[in-house]
Amino acid sequence: MSARRSILLVAALAAGLPASAMAQRVSNLQGGRFLELCSRAPSVAICDAYLSGLADSVALTHVYDRNEGDKTAPTGFCIKAGVTSAEMRGHVVSWLRGHTDQLSKPVGELTFTALHEAYPCGGGK
Repeated sequence: MSARRSILLVAALAAGLPASAMAQRVSNLQGGRFLELCSRAPSVAICDAYLSGLADSVALTHVYDRNEGDKTAPTGFCIKAGVTSAEMRGHVVSWLRGHTDQLSKPVGELTFTALHEAYPCGGGK
């Protein structure tokens, strides 16, 4: 799956489209289990790796769009260089703890939303 398709899938999930409308694979890991992983010392590396991969995917999708000539393509979130995995994890854990009613949803939808809110892009691009 291309990085662009990955971000479009996550964006569609964040928009609340029903899972049956998705033709792409989505992790079956739920937000509640991810919160557990991110909250326990033995598994924070797993959490950090997932968040770093998601952040890389979004950033590289934006680079790809610009290289293809689409300078107006929206970006889901903009995390500045130097932001640590621990900082991203802190935002995501706080967001998940504040939205316990949503913890049965897929991890991608929830983490994307949490990072989108924590690291907005200027003008949504």
